Amino acid sequence: MDNISKLIAEKTGYPNLLDDLNNKLSGSELNSLLLELFRKRVKKISPAGLLSDFEKNRFSAPSTVETISFKQFEIRCLELAAEKDFSIVTLSPLTSLGACSVIGYVDQNNVVSALRGTEIISDATNVFALMIAKEFKKRKTNEVIKYATTHRHVRSQALSNPAFTPHFGVFCVATGGLDKGNFSFELQHLLDHMQIHLLLLSNEFDKEKLFIKIFLKDNNEIFYQKLQEALNNFTNIKIEKESNAGNYYTLVQFKFFLNHEGKEINLSDGGFVDWTQKLIPNKKHRLIISGIGTELIHKIKHPQKQK
Repeated sequence: MDNISKLIAEKTGYPNLLDDLNNKLSGSELNSLLLELFRKRVKKISPAGLLSDFEKNRFSAPSTVETISFKQFEIRCLELAAEKDFSIVTLSPLTSLGACSVIGYVDQNNVVSALRGTEIISDATNVFALMIAKEFKKRKTNEVIKYATTHRHVRSQALSNPAFTPHFGVFCVATGGLDKGNFSFELQHLLDHMQIHLLLLSNEFDKEKLFIKIFLKDNNEIFYQKLQEALNNFTNIKIEKESNAGNYYTLVQFKFFLNHEGKEINLSDGGFVDWTQKLIPNKKHRLIISGIGTELIHKIKHPQKQK
């Protein structure tokens, strides 16, 4: 039990409050309880109190981007993805509770949990994993499934950098399909994602100021050799073997950086994850996800347009 939960349990006089609510109530019963609790609390809020909270709440503040030029950039991202045969979708602001933490090694405290069994989307690629798993189970063929979107992510962790905000725009793509053997699926769609990133970023910045880092998550010499051959057409690229690979990406991860005013700024990243293997479940299924920080890019390129 964390300190806040312990304090609430002591304050209410119910030391097992958290466990009882979690273990003894069904999901619908807990949801009904919370709905009624929030209904009662809202009745205590005055108009002046509402405005005061709006002024202070970091989640309420609008973005500082110049909206029209930012939306135009998002359209360019989506048009390029459509040219690459990705299905363009507009996601709901909400997804199922646990969409990130159940399959993606993310602490639920870093996600804004909501009522009715939902959470606010903190990463659209997790939703794509759910969509691809659903489509794979429904379809009779083994065709590759490709999705792309632009989305405003919301994350609840504390931010020490004043340039970071609780909500921000991201362009996300995901590709799922069955393993074909000999790393053919992995190499084909890794290059597909990297080419999208390179084209988009090259349209926004001087290509000479961009560089790529590849991180090998598995010590697989065959894949390493094939990857080197496949990357012959890419420049300013460095491959690193990661001895202490984490649980987020598997096999390989890529990151695009920009040299800007003496700093190396990470603009985008992507790689393979095992999420659909857990969801379907099928160990032969492959999923590559990637994202580009559209709002970060816009703010770097158009600092004068920030409100």
